[in-house]
Amino acid sequence: MYAGRSGGAVIGGNVCLDGTTWASILSDAARTRPDITRPIWHASLRCAPGDRTLTDEEWAEAAALFAEAMGFVDRIDADIDWHQRATQPWVVVRHGADHVHIAVSRVGFDGRVWHARQDYRQAQAACAQLEQMYGLSVAPRTSTKDTQRTADHQLSAGEWRRGQRTGAAPERVQLAERVRAAVDAAAGAGREGFEAALDRAGVGYRANQAANGRVSGYSFTLPGHTDAQGEAVWFRASQLDRALSWSKVAPVLETPAAAPAVVVPKKALETKARHERRIEQAQAEAVAQQQAQRLDALPQVVAARVQGDDAWWAQRRRGGEQAGAAIAARAREEAHLEQIRRLQQASFGSAPGQGRTSGRARTGSAEQTAQAATRAVTAAARAVQAAQASSNRTGGDRSRAAGREEGLGR
Repeated sequence: MYAGRSGGAVIGGNVCLDGTTWASILSDAARTRPDITRPIWHASLRCAPGDRTLTDEEWAEAAALFAEAMGFVDRIDADIDWHQRATQPWVVVRHGADHVHIAVSRVGFDGRVWHARQDYRQAQAACAQLEQMYGLSVAPRTSTKDTQRTADHQLSAGEWRRGQRTGAAPERVQLAERVRAAVDAAAGAGREGFEAALDRAGVGYRANQAANGRVSGYSFTLPGHTDAQGEAVWFRASQLDRALSWSKVAPVLETPAAAPAVVVPKKALETKARHERRIEQAQAEAVAQQQAQRLDALPQVVAARVQGDDAWWAQRRRGGEQAGAAIAARAREEAHLEQIRRLQQASFGSAPGQGRTSGRARTGSAEQTAQAATRAVTAAARAVQAAQASSNRTGGDRSRAAGREEGLGR
């Protein structure tokens, strides 16, 4: 919901700025080239929590600059309007105070196809420029422990909205955090140790194993996370975090952990070989003890990490609520001003140039004018109170709707 429209408000692009039939226009263009797979390209531009709220005009300009950087708006003559410079049908839809969606048909009006090569790198570079231009937070461009929850999770729009609505990390985020913790705890312990760690982390798992017994990876599920049919929802490692792919996890599990330093005094008359065997045994026992300690601590580690994710999503929800409250406040202010203008017009007549005022109003005494002004102010105050009460009844809904919507930097 944005600007009173459940489907959002169309604020830019080159098709159907009334926001009613742009989807069919994009589809019609795409159908002219049935040989093109995935003809519709989509991107979302989002501000980070704490960034200022951009106006519709700023978002439209930012989206146009992004489109130009991506290549489906031609860089020709800056004096020509953005929508006239595009060969592909494209549209900008604002769904919330903090983000817009861009949809484009890769098949152009003239049949030319935008290939979207290197789109990820181009989008990252374009977003970096927009962040600097509009004074927004700089989003990290590489994955780190602090950014995995946003940079690596391939969340759907529904997952974003649910996370913003509840203020809790989506199940996919929680699952990724638990699997990462299990990998850390099972370092050097092999597949058996990894599966034991997954059990302790509260993760359901199944190995993707070929007929020859070779394991190519794992799929994971969070107990209790089911679809509409009540079936468990499974995720491949690549759907959680690219760092959890089996090619990266397997070396961590199979590389023996560094043996801690142990002191094993040599016994009298003990041979060197026997003493070395006792040292190796003591080191193996120390490694096993370390792994057991990590397993024992794993539930607490998982709880702390998930709590950190929940705190991030709670902050994201508060940002959405604040943005929704700002939108509601502006709407109330506009309603108040409009009501006052109507009352002033009703009390004093039409504004100059909009009609004739009555002779009584033109020749009324100063006292009558003062009385009329007093009545207008009193009526306006009552109208403001009424409008505010009405707006307050819907402000909560607007805030929640804005909070459910999905920084720049994806």
